[in-house]
Amino acid sequence: MPSTEAETPEEGPVIPVVAAIIRHPQHPRRILVSRRRKGQHLEDLWEFPGGKQELGESRFQTLSRELEEELGIRHLVARPFFRLLHDYPDRRIRLDVWELRSFRGEPESREGQAWRWVELDELTGDESEYAFPAADRPILQALELPPALLITPEPGPGQHRGFTERLDRQLARWRFGAVLLRAHGLTDDRYAELALRCRVVCERHGAELIVHRPTLEGLSSPRLQPFRNRHLSAAALSALEHQPFDETLRLSASTHDRFEVEKAERLGCRFALLSPVRKTLSHPGRPALGWSGFREISDSSRLPLYALGGVMRRDFAVAREQGAIGVAGISDFWSGA
Repeated sequence: MPSTEAETPEEGPVIPVVAAIIRHPQHPRRILVSRRRKGQHLEDLWEFPGGKQELGESRFQTLSRELEEELGIRHLVARPFFRLLHDYPDRRIRLDVWELRSFRGEPESREGQAWRWVELDELTGDESEYAFPAADRPILQALELPPALLITPEPGPGQHRGFTERLDRQLARWRFGAVLLRAHGLTDDRYAELALRCRVVCERHGAELIVHRPTLEGLSSPRLQPFRNRHLSAAALSALEHQPFDETLRLSASTHDRFEVEKAERLGCRFALLSPVRKTLSHPGRPALGWSGFREISDSSRLPLYALGGVMRRDFAVAREQGAIGVAGISDFWSGA
């Protein structure tokens, strides 16, 4: 996938590369991957099909050409998935990844490369036999993330049952792949009790629960030991200089600018919420990034970012165009239940 043309990151231009996430028509968790041929840059590593964008081509034209040349298929519907900038020792590439929603034809090897359908769990597991180039690793991380993330509002006093019932209705209606439980008004003990109830609901709908406390002390509470997914507030992120948790935990973080995003990446977070895209009543004094500001940060980041702050479910397509892996929110995401 990266170009065979040698360029140093300091002296040469950024090489634009387009790649495709191709899901099996009947088994969407099966992803098509191909193996780089002998003699190529990064030979024998697995990758997502694609190649260098030629002068005068649009991203979409490159995608079409590469898929037909490599696999003999024509994409019918595709949408942006992820974009990142990566420095190899001898070149810098901008990787522009698209997700195919449908295609015509049966994949075949037209350039002598091996290819296969592989279950997503086999690609992303700790003991995976599939070695990918460094530039592709954030894409593997992003593939595990859902397109929409529900952030809960604060539950009312003594309303745990009603809160979990409403969460159940929301997940039945919208099928959010992840829920971030925000309940800063509760003590750590009460929060842990509610989180256990919410996890039962989330598991029933195939969603993952992410626990979120306003302080590092709260997030480190022994009561949260059963929960693998933990979310750092911006204040907690700012206070950290190294990863304080067991490496088996999966961290995410709230961020508001490029520096916080870079720190979340250094600490090994698997994604960050970047906000506010638009002005919100909950943070009246914080200036909005706008989509242009969001894209400026996402273009320089290897970390998957969710667009947050005045964002609605219907903004998903726009968010993807601006480099977000998905959208997150409270008001619009929690309404109607």
